[in-house]
Amino acid sequence: MDKFGKTKVLVLDDERLIRLTMGAKLRRLGYEAVTVGTVQEALDLLTRDGCRTFRAIITDIMMEGMDGFVFRDIVRGLDATIPMFFMTALDPEEGSGFLRRILEDPNSHYLPKSARAEMLLKRVQGIVSSRRVEQFIEQQAEESRQAMELAAQAQRSMLPVRTAMTDDTFYTTWWRPKEEVSGDMYEVARQPDGSWLYVLGDVQGHGVSAALAMSAVLAHLRQMTSRGGSWRLRPHEVANRLQRFIRETLADVSYLTALICVHRPVDRVVDWISCGAPDLVVLDAEAGGAVETNPEKRGGVPIGLMPDTEYGPGDEVRTELGPTALCVACTDGVVEIARDEDGADKMPDDELRKIMEELFLEARTEGAAVSAPHKFAAACATLGYGNFGDDVTVMLFGPRWLRDGLHSEVVAMNAESVDAAARNIEAWGERRGWDVGLSTRVQLVFEEKLMNMLEHGFDYRQRLRESVSVRLRDKAGEVEMTVWDCGRPPPSLAVAAGSTDVAFDLANQNMSGGGRGRLMMREMCEGGIERMRYGVLNETVYHIPKTDETGGTNECQCDGKDEQ
Repeated sequence: MDKFGKTKVLVLDDERLIRLTMGAKLRRLGYEAVTVGTVQEALDLLTRDGCRTFRAIITDIMMEGMDGFVFRDIVRGLDATIPMFFMTALDPEEGSGFLRRILEDPNSHYLPKSARAEMLLKRVQGIVSSRRVEQFIEQQAEESRQAMELAAQAQRSMLPVRTAMTDDTFYTTWWRPKEEVSGDMYEVARQPDGSWLYVLGDVQGHGVSAALAMSAVLAHLRQMTSRGGSWRLRPHEVANRLQRFIRETLADVSYLTALICVHRPVDRVVDWISCGAPDLVVLDAEAGGAVETNPEKRGGVPIGLMPDTEYGPGDEVRTELGPTALCVACTDGVVEIARDEDGADKMPDDELRKIMEELFLEARTEGAAVSAPHKFAAACATLGYGNFGDDVTVMLFGPRWLRDGLHSEVVAMNAESVDAAARNIEAWGERRGWDVGLSTRVQLVFEEKLMNMLEHGFDYRQRLRESVSVRLRDKAGEVEMTVWDCGRPPPSLAVAAGSTDVAFDLANQNMSGGGRGRLMMREMCEGGIERMRYGVLNETVYHIPKTDETGGTNECQCDGKDEQ
């Protein structure tokens, strides 16, 4: 279509008279007719200008050098949907089968040359107009998809990093929108007194409206917790501030269910309040199960639901945490997991709790908490419960604890952090009694993996704020290094690859090293390299033997002590 709005139609016929008459009649109807006499001329135009330049193609079947069906096969390699009209004088009742061949393609149409010109043109006009409407709808849908992708990217960028670790505490999160954007949110803030504030919220509704409200609430929380001074917020105080903000800003539009926790590692307690959200679950590795947290059923109604609500200290719960405790906070989407898309056949509460306890406690003991929520979703799907009827957010936090023989790092995706983590690994290896050869091999595998992720991985836009979790296990005959990273392949990569799974595999190949680097990693990991994927979580395990190249061993002479 040119700047005056005319629609281009390509006419291919080896008879000059047909080209002249058909072109003239199309132009009288307001079309811009481009006429050619050979297949080669037509293909030159289509490859040079693109099939999208034309709204339709009118072609003869019987032509010198190539018939219309072979021409159509070539065109379909360029554009699978452009309407093609086969104009012929052949009688469909003569048994030639050409009519059947025309109709094999859903976007091909039959035009008998014997019909009146007005009928031919009316047929062309109807199909072309319909195609224009379809392309307009496709364009609008693509623009909407791109806008939604941008909104989702902006929303993800507002959230804190997925995983963080300090000397005395850690947290990790799993945030999964039901659609492209989410009404779920979480915020993490370190308070000046050394305590940690965790807020997990779920805005009423789904889609864009819930996502906009979520962004507003998160921005207000960020403003609330970013001021200087010696401030310290208690859970009920955060709830009251959010109550005022929602009633003043989002009144009659939305409300928020929230779980607000303040973890004080020094005192080994967590104070929390549930405002219409699932209660905090506390698991203890030493106790081997869940700890009772809220026998008095304290808590309040959702924030913003009732205008006169005032939350107080009596709504809070205090839970003591042992050194091996793990706190689990989640939104309603977790408890609504079901077999069917309608959510009618939900997973029983006791079965859901059992799976969570087993997986999360094992992950806590093995230093693999970052993978626990993703593996939980995979386990539920294996049992047939793969449908989440709502946005899902899971947060695990608690005292930092590692049993003997384990080392854990959370590494920001930049060269300086990778270098610092490599030095930490070297220092840990020295305490474990590693010799220089083993320590060097472990560091080389670690640095090669992370630098390849930094340079070749997907999620380029998030790499500056991305973090990767690394765990080392010092075993009898090997050092096992596990790397967990999250990411979404760009939609363009997924489309080009044919599926998201293939895009992940391509990205994993890039991130596993190239050329001599990949060969080096394989040689140093004689025990093998394993790669698994759980949703957006990549898990890569490297098995680095303690045997050096000369056949000697590097068995550690450790004292049995490890960092806690």
